[in-house]
Amino acid sequence: MISSLLLPLLMQSATPYGSPIDPVLRPSEAKREGPVNSPPVKAKTPGDVRFEQCLDQVTDDPTNGLLTANKWQIEGGGYLARNCLGFAYAEQENWSKAIGEFVQAAEKAQAAGDERAGNFWSQAGNAALASGDHQLALKYFGTALEQKDLDGLLKGEVHLDMARAFVAFNKYDEAKQQFALVHELVPEDPLGWLLSATLARRMGDLVQAKSDIAVAAKLVTSDPAIALEAGNIAYEAGDVANARINWEQAVKYDPDSSSAKAAARYLAQMLTGAEQ
Repeated sequence: MISSLLLPLLMQSATPYGSPIDPVLRPSEAKREGPVNSPPVKAKTPGDVRFEQCLDQVTDDPTNGLLTANKWQIEGGGYLARNCLGFAYAEQENWSKAIGEFVQAAEKAQAAGDERAGNFWSQAGNAALASGDHQLALKYFGTALEQKDLDGLLKGEVHLDMARAFVAFNKYDEAKQQFALVHELVPEDPLGWLLSATLARRMGDLVQAKSDIAVAAKLVTSDPAIALEAGNIAYEAGDVANARINWEQAVKYDPDSSSAKAAARYLAQMLTGAEQ
């Protein structure tokens, strides 16, 4: 489900009941299966194996993972140890330290001709975005794209992250252009369609918003974040009946999710308004 990867942040509501839980990925979380944003290498060296083990340990236990990454870095683990260390700081939401480690790892990986350099730069960008430094985030995302070593999926994710940064600057047209690239590179990514639908709603383009959220709903049929946004769009379009249906679905899909809780509040306020 998309919702397990989401964090309330960024875009304000166009609904009458206050701000919805607009979805934005937590930078420290993986966006797909496998080790955290670590594309496989052609032939694993002992360092590559230790890198994967370090990331796994950080994921399972960030505190001990931080100690492990520090120890490895002191022992001469190089840029892979620094990247793992950056991820450990990101897991603890210590963004300033995470940025520094990710940048050092990216610079050294780039100098070594490591194909993971672009990915490491994107991690630095995500950490900067989480810290609130959106200009720095855009700089690192741009550097990631300059590496020319990102595959289609990772490249699409960087463009999605750039869109998030532009939204934070209220540069909606630039964000929209980034989402167009996301849809071209990763058309099967429901998060891209969900976020572009949210942006289109905020820009007042309800036709585009309805189209984009419909694609997201086809890709993931039972996600509360998608149902919440579908309800938001319907309400903004004056379709109260479908707004209620979608918000009820959001609650049904995962009652404990932040999206479902937002939908429940809207439903309760809708009921209160009807009784007055």
